[in-house]
Amino acid sequence: MDISKLKAFMCVAKWQSFTKAAAELYISQPALSKKISDFEKELGAPLLIRDNRTVELTDAGKLLYNEAPAFLTIADNLERKVRELSLRPGSRLSIGCTGIETGRIARAIDRFRAAYPDVSIIMHRYTVPELKRMLLTNMVDIVFQTHFEVEHEPEVHSIPFCRDELAVVMSKTHPLAHLDEVRMDQLQNEVYFGIQPQQDHMPFSYMINQLCEGGYEPKEIQVASSLEDLLLSVSCGLGIAHLFMQTKVANSGMVHYARCREPNMELQIDLVWNRNNNNPATRWFRELVQKENEEV
Repeated sequence: MDISKLKAFMCVAKWQSFTKAAAELYISQPALSKKISDFEKELGAPLLIRDNRTVELTDAGKLLYNEAPAFLTIADNLERKVRELSLRPGSRLSIGCTGIETGRIARAIDRFRAAYPDVSIIMHRYTVPELKRMLLTNMVDIVFQTHFEVEHEPEVHSIPFCRDELAVVMSKTHPLAHLDEVRMDQLQNEVYFGIQPQQDHMPFSYMINQLCEGGYEPKEIQVASSLEDLLLSVSCGLGIAHLFMQTKVANSGMVHYARCREPNMELQIDLVWNRNNNNPATRWFRELVQKENEEV
C-alpha cells in the first residue's frame, strides 16, 4: 500500500472535497484525482462516490477511513525510529540567521547541545532573501525569521521562538543617552537609520508605517548597507535607529539602548523549517523550543 496515496485519500475523505484537499496538500486537483484513482485500482475497490458537487465514501472507503489512522501512526513512528537509528556522532544540524537575533538563539543552542551532545551544529549567516532560498532548498535545516515574513509561506512550517521589543539606539553622547526610556516625539528632528531590506528582518515600509502611526516623523531617512555600518553611523552621532533589545549585550559598548515608551513595538521571531525537511535533529530542536514555550 502506497502511504502517500493513503494520506491523500484521508485528506479527501476528511474534507469530502477534492478542492479543499488539493489546497491542503499543495497539489493540483487533477493530480490528486489521479492519485486517488490509482489508489482505488491498487486496492481493487472504489473508495469514493463522486459527482459535480459532493464526495461521499463507499463502504470500503468508510472502512479505510476509520481503520487507517492507527496504521498511519504505526507507519509514522516506524519511519521516525528508522531515521533516528541513522543518527550517529557527527550528524549535523544546520542553522541560518541574519546575526541580528543571535542572543536568544545562543541560549537555545546551549540547551540543545546539552540534550544532544552528538549532534554537530553548523551556523550560517545570510541576508533575509538568502535565508529563504537556503531554507526552501534544504541547504539549512532551521532559520529564524519574523512572523510576518513567513506567516503566508506555504512551503514552510513555523512556531513562535521569542518576542522581542524594539529599542531606540543612539550615540552615547546623545542628549537623551542618560535615559533608559524615551518617547519617539522626543526624537522628531533626528536622522533615522535603517538597514537595507535584504539585510534586515524589518522592512523600512513596516517600520516607518509603525512609527508614523505613533506620530513620529523623522527629519531624514538613511539606509545603511549592514548592521555594522548602522552601528558605526549611530555611534558617531549621525542619527538614531531601532534594534532588537536582545542585541544590547553585543552592542552596548558602541551605542546606548533605550526602551521606546510610545509607540511600544514588539516583533515575534519564529523558528522556521522546510515542510519537507527529514533531519531528526530538526524535530528535536523544534520539540525543545515547543516544550520551553509551554513551560513559560
